[in-house]
Amino acid sequence: MAKARAEPRMAGNLKSRLSRIRANQSGGGAQPRAEDARLPRAAPSFLAGWERLDEFVYRREIRFDLDLPEVLDAAPFLGRAAALEPRDPGASIAAETESLRFFDLETTGLSGGTGTLAFLAAIGWPSEGGLAVTQVFLADYPGEPLFISTILEALGSDATLVTYNGKSFDLPLLRTRCVMNGLAPPLEARHLDLLHVSRRLWRSVHGGASLGLLEEAVLGKDRGPDVPGSLIPALWFAYLSRGEEGRMDLVMSHNASDVATLAALLAFEAAIFASPLDHADDGGLDRAGLGRCLVALGRAVEGEALLEAAARDGNERAAILLSRRYGRSGRIGDRARIQEFLGAGFDGKVERAKYLEHCEHDYRAALSWVRRAEEGTEGAMRARELDSRKERLLRKEKLAQARRGRE
Repeated sequence: MAKARAEPRMAGNLKSRLSRIRANQSGGGAQPRAEDARLPRAAPSFLAGWERLDEFVYRREIRFDLDLPEVLDAAPFLGRAAALEPRDPGASIAAETESLRFFDLETTGLSGGTGTLAFLAAIGWPSEGGLAVTQVFLADYPGEPLFISTILEALGSDATLVTYNGKSFDLPLLRTRCVMNGLAPPLEARHLDLLHVSRRLWRSVHGGASLGLLEEAVLGKDRGPDVPGSLIPALWFAYLSRGEEGRMDLVMSHNASDVATLAALLAFEAAIFASPLDHADDGGLDRAGLGRCLVALGRAVEGEALLEAAARDGNERAAILLSRRYGRSGRIGDRARIQEFLGAGFDGKVERAKYLEHCEHDYRAALSWVRRAEEGTEGAMRARELDSRKERLLRKEKLAQARRGRE
């Protein structure tokens, strides 16, 4: 509720800021002459070569050389939506590349509320063996209705959207701005958001999974002169204040390059999912993360193979996931085999205790692993978990001793 009440104030603050900027442009608040108001403002230098749609909205098209497959499997990128597609577990969901629209917005902030304004958009689509990109720029707030409608036209009504965190930010913001301008929001469409898969594949390897980081570390691309995304909102406001801003050309190229990187990343990740076992020995990606994705997609054989490859190389989390998975499905032999890959962490010790208790019925050995886990326990919840397990194992061991005495 607090957030909902704050958003109108944010919208008001943005409008007030824009009003102050316009007042400064007109000479400290002096009213512009009527004949001046009828004259369109000159386009700033960074918009040279752009098509002027009206006084406040500009558009251009550029092209990138890029190889994309004609068809790819969309299932890894649909997340929970993949479960709604009519298919057998493990089957692919074909997406024709020509139907894809790669989409990215530059905005005045990251809150996503009604006080956040989008001022630059890039929409890319495969064209003649490469990637064509339309960019739309909002030069001032009054042009927002045309700016939004031009974006919607470029996106189309039946395309498959491809974004990086677009489900949480770009698309909700676009819908909000549609509502604020009396425009019909875009219809729900198939949406491939690469953020979550990318985190699974590379965050643990590279310490992050931002699009810029993956562009350099995974795709091996250097986009050249650039501007940090965190500075982009301030640069747009600086342009509004002065009518020029020397780094706005970098903002434009940053936005277009993000869309080109998005397309290249999709092709790269699609190739990984097409032949995942080729990456069983690839330390450059998180094989456990890839394995978890494959298991979730119903591709259990491939997923377990990747998880085992990661476990053999010391990924304790992968070994724990496999041990639990094999235990739930009653695959005792596989669960026994994976025990040697469990490490010395808390969860690994507890998993060994569970295996010994439920599969070997060796309660004394299980107790030994619980006591080892106690040595590194932090937090009351985990301590209570160990106390409960230890009490149960002590009861079981006492009963086992009594049976052995009777025998």
